[in-house]
Amino acid sequence: LEFFDDFLYVTTIPTDTWRVSNNGAGVANFIAAAAQSSGFILGDAGTDDNGDVRLRSAGNNYTASRRPVLIGRLGMNSAVASSKWEFGFSDGDDDAGAVLVKSTPTSTATDYAVIVRDTDHNTSIDLVTDGTTDAEGLVAGGGVAPTFTTQTWNTCMVALNENREAAFYIDGGFAGIRRAGPNAATRLCVWAYVQD
Repeated sequence: LEFFDDFLYVTTIPTDTWRVSNNGAGVANFIAAAAQSSGFILGDAGTDDNGDVRLRSAGNNYTASRRPVLIGRLGMNSAVASSKWEFGFSDGDDDAGAVLVKSTPTSTATDYAVIVRDTDHNTSIDLVTDGTTDAEGLVAGGGVAPTFTTQTWNTCMVALNENREAAFYIDGGFAGIRRAGPNAATRLCVWAYVQD
């Protein structure tokens, strides 16, 4: 099974495949950015502390037992002094982030594996996972994760398997693996999250 969405030639995000929301302090839900080459979507969490926007696939259609792989390009178009973003798989529907605290990981979601950058902790791009069987934990970017800067695209990839292993890659380089991820049979969605 392959699912591909480059958000080409759309002015709104299709609700048959995606769900968008915010916590009320976010400026707007994720939106399709019109008239852009290759297509992309924009999430604006606003300027209020902890304002957020969320994007998830319409169904929790993925399980680690099927070895799902998620690849996407992420970028920040303007400087934000304090921000958090997550990208990966989660069992959450409308969580205020799968990761509650990155520095000594605690969770909002139950089963997930997300690449996360949170300036409340540091500026490193890392992987945090949690599962029904295993406790939450963090794997640092392993030296391959670049400095996340404005006007730069970074290709991020998360891969899961039935052994509760979650690996992540940044710009084609292996960044790390955690062998304590989502349970094999737990249904997951594609997850993207931005918080001010």
